[in-house]
Amino acid sequence: MALILDISAAQKRFEQYTQPVLAAFASSGIATGEQITPPMIVDALKQLFTVLSNDVSGWDPSLPEDEPERIADLSIGLLMDLSTWADRLGEKQAKIALEMITVSIAAWICAQHGAIHTLEPVVNGLAVLANSHNETEELKTLAQLMGEVVTAASADYAADLDSADPQRPWRILLLNWGITATRAQDTAEMRKAFAALIHHLPADANTFFQEGLQQVTRGDYPEAVKTVMAKAAQNAGHSLH
Repeated sequence: MALILDISAAQKRFEQYTQPVLAAFASSGIATGEQITPPMIVDALKQLFTVLSNDVSGWDPSLPEDEPERIADLSIGLLMDLSTWADRLGEKQAKIALEMITVSIAAWICAQHGAIHTLEPVVNGLAVLANSHNETEELKTLAQLMGEVVTAASADYAADLDSADPQRPWRILLLNWGITATRAQDTAEMRKAFAALIHHLPADANTFFQEGLQQVTRGDYPEAVKTVMAKAAQNAGHSLH
């Protein structure tokens, strides 16, 4: 599959992976009460994908300026809900696939210069993609998207109010951006990611750079990558004194 699916391809992948979730739900006998069920979520997402597939320039001009952002956030939120159902129903592959589809929606909203309000499934999807690719060009594309997601999510998440939780999506996103940029051997993206780490996660930065320096020193990395990491580690170490 392509590294980052466009909306049309993401929709096809969505239709593929919703089938086992719907089948598992139908045979589960779960009493849903007032819960929104998988069939309801799937129906809503089908309508949203139809909207997302149309070029924004052709949307009704009377719609609010932030309508693309609202549609994208609703789509990501519903995909997150459906992935939670997939996990509950034991459809692990579908859960992962649905979170990866949120990356496509995130890329779409970044292209519209909108904000990302629902971050967790996007971060999960990005992590799966990063862990499943090794080619530097693919990782470069992924690192650049991570940087765009950081920018798009910063209005909601940069304050990082839940700093006691090491598993918070904002922290994981910033760390993974730095790791992916390094694996991509993209020194320009490394500098951007490292600057963001120092700014947003000062308590984590020194450890990240010291461990990163060990990794690139032992690994088969170009000298330029080692130099950028060494400088970051040196500067972070000085900032502690």
